[in-house]
Amino acid sequence: MDTLSLYSISIPVMIKNLKSLKGILDKAAEHAKAKSSERQPFEAHFEQLMNARLIFDQFPLIRQIQIATDIAKGTGSRLSEVENPVFADTEKTLEEVIARVDNTVKFLESLDSAKISANTDLKITLEYFPGKFLTPLDYLTEFALPNFYFHITMAYAILRKNGVDVGKNDFLGDLPLKDL
Repeated sequence: MDTLSLYSISIPVMIKNLKSLKGILDKAAEHAKAKSSERQPFEAHFEQLMNARLIFDQFPLIRQIQIATDIAKGTGSRLSEVENPVFADTEKTLEEVIARVDNTVKFLESLDSAKISANTDLKITLEYFPGKFLTPLDYLTEFALPNFYFHITMAYAILRKNGVDVGKNDFLGDLPLKDL
């Protein structure tokens, strides 16, 4: 049995899901390419997808992606006590969106797993809750992962609603199946 640790239930999980998101974005690009024409080129279709929403008062796809990557970076930086890299939130093109996801994965992969797993006594503070803190496990299981999954799910749902051919297997990604 694999050993559970703060690291094993956070960083690898986020990396896997960001890679699944990248696969979903690849399918969004294929969709935009298939819909493009001389009159409405790929860039216009892709921009339309990036600005799509499930409902008027929810963030568009691009913001869902930005928030998901921000949560992943923030979680990694808080749990490992390293500086959180800042991304400008200016992505417009497919290449820029993919680069954001890739840069988030690279940051997460650079973190020290042993340090994260040993940091069980941290007091995680968030600006939304002044004068309060969460333990690393509570932060991860009650705040970071649910928020991360929410925004990844919204990205998936927005693309699905807009006709991109994605399904549950695209969302789940590769499963670590083992032989009996």
